[in-house]
Parts: sequence; structure tokens; C-alpha cells
Amino acid sequence: MNLSSRCRPLRSVPQRGSCCAHLGPDHPIQRPDLAIYSQVEQIAGGIQPSWDSPDILSNSWGPFRLNPEAEVQVRNLSSIASAANALVNFSTAAFGIGFPRTLVATKKITLAPSQQVMLKFPLEQAILSGDQRVGVFIDLEHPYDAKAINNHGEQVHEGAFTSESGRDFHWVVPLFNNSYASTAFVLQVIEDSLSATVSQSSITLAPFAGSHATLHIKVPGGVHGTPANPAYCSATLLAKHADGSLIGGATRLVRIDD
Repeated sequence: MNLSSRCRPLRSVPQRGSCCAHLGPDHPIQRPDLAIYSQVEQIAGGIQPSWDSPDILSNSWGPFRLNPEAEVQVRNLSSIASAANALVNFSTAAFGIGFPRTLVATKKITLAPSQQVMLKFPLEQAILSGDQRVGVFIDLEHPYDAKAINNHGEQVHEGAFTSESGRDFHWVVPLFNNSYASTAFVLQVIEDSLSATVSQSSITLAPFAGSHATLHIKVPGGVHGTPANPAYCSATLLAKHADGSLIGGATRLVRIDD
């Protein structure tokens, strides 16, 4: 027998782990970035937040009152990836800080790269016929969202012209502990061209108990406006846990027309 005809050279075997290295993507997977004005993101970036969200419109002025529907602006900040079948959850709560929220509606949307859209959420008649101050909360959901910190936004505010409220007044903000444990509300005031102080720096509430914080707000004498061209100022109350994490906030808007 010709042994040379039975023996063939062995083929080289690639080292384990190296045969599929070329299958890896040349670039990272691109993901959408759904976004709305986020108070948590503002605080994390060292920026003073407002609960008069620029992305949520729910009221009119003269007097301050609710609109029949709230308008909510949502953006996809990714310039490359689309956000298909994203969920926009619209919830409301009683005016104040810490109150339980009720989911009112959910919309499913698709946003192209860098697209923004204005959504409208009708308010229920029970809300429209009640307190004209209401908390609005937006939660964005997408399984591949690249940045979670800008997926939640809030609007909790009220306002008046100085011709209605005066230039020196008190503002009462309801507080509620919606938990099974006693909670300390550590309070902080953010001013915008106003003089504002809070009556207490901390309030401890029993489980599911309510109270309020009172702010003394004064418009500086040098700030003036007219009915046709009012000046705009605000004061915001922040409530945090003892560890510094955010409970919530509320903003008092002042339109100075005198």
C-alpha cells in the first residue's frame, strides 16, 4: 500500500476564541434618547430646577386656570437612532409635593432621529371643575433608551399677577407623605428675582399624613412691569429626603404688572 496516498497534511485549526472576532460590530449600537425637561437631570447637572416645565403647558392666565387639555413636548435627542413604539405616560396628582399620582392616559409614538412632537392629553371634567392647580407628571418608556435621567418630567405650579396677589404675600404648599414610614421633608427655596423664605426648614410626616409649608414671598421694590408688558419672576420650593434624594417640588409664578 502506498502510505503516502493515505496521509494528508493536517489543516491548521484556528485558536479558540479567535474565529469569530471579525463578527463584532465596527461601531457601538445606536440607541434613541427620548427626553423631556427633567428636574432630576437639572439638579444632577448643578442647575436650579423649576416645576414650571417648559415642555408642559396645562394652564392659562388671567386668572390662572386649567386648559381643557395639557400639551406635552417630547424629543428624541439621538441624531442617528429612531424611537419606535415609545410610550408616553400622562399622570396627574393633587397640587403639592408628595401626593399619589393617577395614570390618566398613555400614548404610543414613534420619533425619527432629532424629531420632537407635541402631544395633547385632555383633562377629565372632574379635574377641570375642581382645584385649578394640578400636578402633571410625564414618564417616557422605550426598551433601548440611551439615557434614563431625562425620561421623567413634572409640572407643579400656580401663579398670579401682582395686581391680584399683591407684592408681599404668603404661599401655602401642601405636603403629603405617600409611604409606610415616617418621612422628613427637608425644604429648600430657590428664588428668581424674588425674596422668599420658608416657615420651616424641615417637616416630619407620619405615614400617609399631610401638612403644609408656608413661603413668604416679596417682590423687590425695584422690579416693575405693566399689564401690557409684565415682568416675570418665580420662587420654587424643593423637598428632599434626609439623604438628599428628591421628593418633589412646586413653583410659584409671579407676573408683575404694576
